[in-house]
Amino acid sequence: MLRRLRAAVLALGITVLALASCGVRPAGYGVVLWGETGSALRTGIVVPVIREATIGSSYLLLVPGEKKPREFPSGRLRFFRGKSDADRFLQSFSPYIQSWAVSMKQDPPPLPIRDQASPDGRVIYKLKPGQLVKVVGKSAALETVQQYSDHWYEVVTDDGYSGFCFGHYLTSFATAGDPAQEAQHIMSQDATLDRIMGNTWRPDWFQEMVARGAIDLAVFRDDVGLIPSSSDNVMRLVLPQYSLEFHYTGIQKLGESTYVFTGSDLRITVVDDQRISIYYHYKDQRVAGLYVLMQGQITDLIAAEQKRRQAIFDAIAARGTTLSSSAYGTITLSEGMRFSWSGYQKLVPSLVAADAQGKGRVDFPLHAAKGLAGDYDGVITLVFDRGGDSGGAAAPAPGGSSVAGSSAAGGYSASFLYKAASGGIRFTSLDADSVSNLVVTHPGMSPVVIFFTQTH
Repeated sequence: MLRRLRAAVLALGITVLALASCGVRPAGYGVVLWGETGSALRTGIVVPVIREATIGSSYLLLVPGEKKPREFPSGRLRFFRGKSDADRFLQSFSPYIQSWAVSMKQDPPPLPIRDQASPDGRVIYKLKPGQLVKVVGKSAALETVQQYSDHWYEVVTDDGYSGFCFGHYLTSFATAGDPAQEAQHIMSQDATLDRIMGNTWRPDWFQEMVARGAIDLAVFRDDVGLIPSSSDNVMRLVLPQYSLEFHYTGIQKLGESTYVFTGSDLRITVVDDQRISIYYHYKDQRVAGLYVLMQGQITDLIAAEQKRRQAIFDAIAARGTTLSSSAYGTITLSEGMRFSWSGYQKLVPSLVAADAQGKGRVDFPLHAAKGLAGDYDGVITLVFDRGGDSGGAAAPAPGGSSVAGSSAAGGYSASFLYKAASGGIRFTSLDADSVSNLVVTHPGMSPVVIFFTQTH
């Protein structure tokens, strides 16, 4: 870059000497903001200006290496009276000599260029979709316009208009070659569609579960989500309730942010960089859903949740693996978060299903509401084996209906608020309406309270 500037200064000196010898005095000097590819009049040089531009006219320049002066669009050159002023501006412009941008806005209204870097600035130009602009500078900090955050860019158009354009719908790039070819290449691509097709999208309740710290492992699974497979033109949707495959023949863009997968009834609308809405039919019903990009691996989040539950089990078992009640029998805790319970017949069928086996898996999918924290340590769920089951059962269904006598996938479950007490642990039963979104808000109206002594 420094070598170029030195060469430009040398050429300019020669041109000025030529002018002086001809008796022509320049009216000023101009920094070329948008030059010509393959020409001596390239972007980022200083040239003598013989005639200033008036409104709607052009500058008359003397280009190094050319015998005759030539016209040049006024907006594509920054004019200065003195050469020192032109040189100072060139120093600030130098980082942007190879900087360009292209308008990606497809829908009306067109992307405006304003007379100041503000949404209140007067519109002086409207960019067409795919139109190339020269970047002259940009704001130092990100600014917010409506819901978007980006820089304001000072730009010049090919027909000589200059002003300020907000960057949300601009794609900027740098090139030492032909910027029009690069802009054409960018327009032939679709970064938004690439982002859709290059990621697995999760139902938005994944994000809600993580934010609440209440993850239901029965539905929070790595295979759940919208999974693109562009190699075989299939979009796979896996949900806890059902799975679908959308076989498409092509992808058509409608407007600025909607994609139709032709040959199927799937439609995707981009909400922002992290969210999409999908639309399709299932059993003759129109279905809409919000899907998100998750921060972090789902497998890592699942492992962390499993570790949390294991830690609670270990803490309870450390105080004693045998829980005994004179009225309600004995619970024995064992490795693998397993339990066996004998003598619980008084709880059948109000809390324990009649055909439940006396063994199963201990789990901790539910959370006690903050208002219960002083009275209870947490919520324990016993998932009973049933029939020929021997390996335990899955966690409760979404929403946390794992209360006394409820049926989880593969087994019956009974959940209790628990509180460690001197010499043992106290279980308090729940009602069907005690749980909302995996959170226990209150114990049963007339709860069964069981005190177990704990021994090793």
